[in-house]
Amino acid sequence: MKKWIQKYKDLKYRYKLTIMMILCSLIPVCVISGYTQIRTVQIMREKEQIGLEQVLEQSVNSIDNRIQIYTNLINYLTYSSDLREIMEKECSSDYEAYLAYTEIADPMFTMPQLYHEEIRSITLYAENIQVEHGNTLAPLSVAQNQTWYSKINEKGTVQWLVKQGNKKEILAVRKFYRQDSIQAMLVLTLDYNRVLETFADLLTENRGGLILDEQGNVVYSGYRMDAPYKPDKETSLNYLKEHYVCIEKKIEDTKWNFCLYQPKEELEKSVWTLLLGNIPVLLLCLLLILLLGYFFSRKMVERLEQLTENMNQINLGLRKVTVVSQSKDEIGVLVRTFTRMMDEINKLISQVYEAKIKLQKTEMKALQAQINPHFLYNSLSIINWKALEADNEEISRITLALSTYYRTSLNKGETMTIAANEIRNIDAYLQIQLIMHDNSFQVIKEIQEDALSYSVPKLILQPLVENAIEHGLDVSEKEEKWLKISVCKEKDALIMAVEDNGMGMSEEQAKSIITYRSKGYGVRNVNDRITLLYGEEYHLRVKSRQGEGCRIEIVIPVNKEEKRYE
Repeated sequence: MKKWIQKYKDLKYRYKLTIMMILCSLIPVCVISGYTQIRTVQIMREKEQIGLEQVLEQSVNSIDNRIQIYTNLINYLTYSSDLREIMEKECSSDYEAYLAYTEIADPMFTMPQLYHEEIRSITLYAENIQVEHGNTLAPLSVAQNQTWYSKINEKGTVQWLVKQGNKKEILAVRKFYRQDSIQAMLVLTLDYNRVLETFADLLTENRGGLILDEQGNVVYSGYRMDAPYKPDKETSLNYLKEHYVCIEKKIEDTKWNFCLYQPKEELEKSVWTLLLGNIPVLLLCLLLILLLGYFFSRKMVERLEQLTENMNQINLGLRKVTVVSQSKDEIGVLVRTFTRMMDEINKLISQVYEAKIKLQKTEMKALQAQINPHFLYNSLSIINWKALEADNEEISRITLALSTYYRTSLNKGETMTIAANEIRNIDAYLQIQLIMHDNSFQVIKEIQEDALSYSVPKLILQPLVENAIEHGLDVSEKEEKWLKISVCKEKDALIMAVEDNGMGMSEEQAKSIITYRSKGYGVRNVNDRITLLYGEEYHLRVKSRQGEGCRIEIVIPVNKEEKRYE
């Protein structure tokens, strides 16, 4: 994984931009396409399911209408006074019964069959009927011997049964009661296939149907399916619901539950046809994304590549800017900034070249000036010798202090020294100042010996001591004046401080003292040198109160690599 990430990082910016543009385009396209396809599948499934529901509803409604007709017919016959007369009349002879059956029952039961061919027979089974009369009348005992009789419940409403056998029939049965006992039974026998014809017609290719009664018994079952789709349990409604798209519709009169089912794969054929049709369009979109991504990325990084090429030429030594851009976008700003930077670099190179020439001249002058310190030291040595010869110790002390001061100040031309040498320098300077001021102030030193070996810039204490004497002690009218020099190490810093009990200064003056530029080194010069050498976090710290004195601290890091002036 890391190798692939590194390879991506090493790619040219153009290819990175191309990849990013393609990904940024592909992600929404894929998301939108995926969502569209999923939503399309859902809509198509819903549409197919609604189609199944509609055809099933039409078929069931047609059957329900027929059931209503048959139910109304039975109810009509049930309340017919003629039919009641036949059930209750006691005939004196068989001939009288025959006439009653022929003139009343036969026309009443055969007439509906002329209008409804699916009605095979209408039969009345009654207690007072002794012999069968064709298909219209029969003794009640005949019905009681039928297999379907046990399935009839005690309700006085029309009940619907399926008579099983070689030739299935649908029976609509209604009982007549007299004092809680069955007096008669009216049975309407219907053609099984004709009644359910509209439902069977729905079973086109790869469709199946199932009708169950209120007890879950199979009224009808059938299917027309290819081998892969054939159901293992065609009469199990739970199985069909689990493995097929199953639509149900119920008829209240018969309590029959109609189920029309179809394989899920068959339902999704049209969906996949639509999806496959979208693939060429999607591939075309992907191709356009690739081409446009490459084209736009190339145009966008063209100026960057020109700038990179120009930079490579500069690395080879050619300092001429060849790329130009007038646009105000980020790349245009980058090109113009690069142009200005190269102009500045060329100017700096010229300045450095001129500075080198000046440096060579300065080094020559410095070499010539090295003779002067030797002359000065020799002269001071002669003065010291003459003073000792004349037995004048004060002149000898001044001469030796002056010699020490200049030796430590010049420091063989080095800008850095150690804290011990800086203390020697300030000791010599203070000896001269004490003689000049008739010892009008006291010098106090608080020095940590282990802090004297750290490297410090030279001549950083002398300007502070000079400032303390001139602006603090000289103008003070106190009888006891003192000047304190302290050196100590605190954590990662070396603290060198100059403190006096002179006039002091206000808070505003204390803040401005490090910004005042004097003719000599001055306090500001010391602060600038410290900041330049060690960074902005290291500088002078001034603490003072008007009339009480002043303390200036120099903070120098001791754990950082020492920086030197070039």
